Amino acid sequence: MSTPIPAPIDEEEILFGNKLLTAYRYAYFILAATTAAEFGADQPPWCLVVLVLLPVSFRLLLPPGVDPYTWDRRGQIHLVLAYGGVTALSTVDPDRIALMYVLMPLTFTFIERMLPAMAAGVYLFGVHGAFQAREAHWAHDRVIRILAEMVVALGFSFLMARIINWLAAKVQERGRLLRELEATRAELAATHHEAGVRVERERMAREIHDTLAQGFTSILMLLQAAGITVDSDATATRKRLELAERVARDNLAEARALVAAQGPAGGAERAEPIGELLGRTVAGLGEELEVSATFQVAGVEHELSSTIQVVLVRVLQESLANIRKHADARSVTVELAYRPFATRLTVVDDGRGFEPGRGKGGYGLPGMRARLAQVGGEVELLSAPGRGTTVRVEVPQ
Repeated sequence: MSTPIPAPIDEEEILFGNKLLTAYRYAYFILAATTAAEFGADQPPWCLVVLVLLPVSFRLLLPPGVDPYTWDRRGQIHLVLAYGGVTALSTVDPDRIALMYVLMPLTFTFIERMLPAMAAGVYLFGVHGAFQAREAHWAHDRVIRILAEMVVALGFSFLMARIINWLAAKVQERGRLLRELEATRAELAATHHEAGVRVERERMAREIHDTLAQGFTSILMLLQAAGITVDSDATATRKRLELAERVARDNLAEARALVAAQGPAGGAERAEPIGELLGRTVAGLGEELEVSATFQVAGVEHELSSTIQVVLVRVLQESLANIRKHADARSVTVELAYRPFATRLTVVDDGRGFEPGRGKGGYGLPGMRARLAQVGGEVELLSAPGRGTTVRVEVPQ
């Protein structure tokens, strides 16, 4: 049969228990010293020895820093010794045994079951009352008074012990709540950490998709095109290789920016205005696909926050990547419009188009919506088979 594991004891429970034991020690020594001083010279010497041994044994069995799990067992051992000593002292001078007023709270403290504790109390006061009644020659009025004193003393001891146990239970409950709070706090911290890791992974996935993956796709397409013209058109081949090299350098800058947790590499490193950065990106697509690609700015230009600039750049990169991979367009028009309370970016191509809502999703439009949601922006997608595609996003100031 396995040994049951005791319930954990909180530090506040230990502190409360140590304070209670300290109070018992002081009370024991005071009452023992008082009782010893009141003993007459005709009392046998062993009475004084018992009075000294009772508080000393309590101090030895329950010293400061004792293991809390052994409090009850050690206390019960002391009760056996103390009850025997008090019984012996009562045979000599029943009127002087005040130590029982310490033993009763100890009884209810160290004996958790109420019935045995009450039985021990009845025994203690019964022995004490019996010796008093014997000395009074069992006079009726004296016996009645002794019984009344026993009931009052037993009730008072029981009340004090219940108060102490109630306080101990409150301390234990508070310790339990504190442990639960700590466990909940640790669980919340772990949950927040996991959520943070998940959000960071999603962010990195969007960044890699919008930058490195698209750049590698462009490099691959340029190298494939260069392979086709390597024998027939050296000029076109050289141009495509130069474009592939430029895209590779841009990709390297983007990778360094991601590692440094920065925004778009061009804007972060060279403080390039958003209009120039978007225009250069559109022009790069025109050179790569050898199509007409135009960029224009409308409205009164004003400063945009770095967060909004990053969102606009990434949205344009995603839109151009979709054009590069799927549209087969002959012309692309991009407009950055500054409005009084918002900034609008519109990307229009005359490619094959598609039917929105069909096909497999990816990091494209969902990632675009997620980015725009971070700054309170919205995206509108218009397309139809054979009629090109328009992507219009708007972000507030």
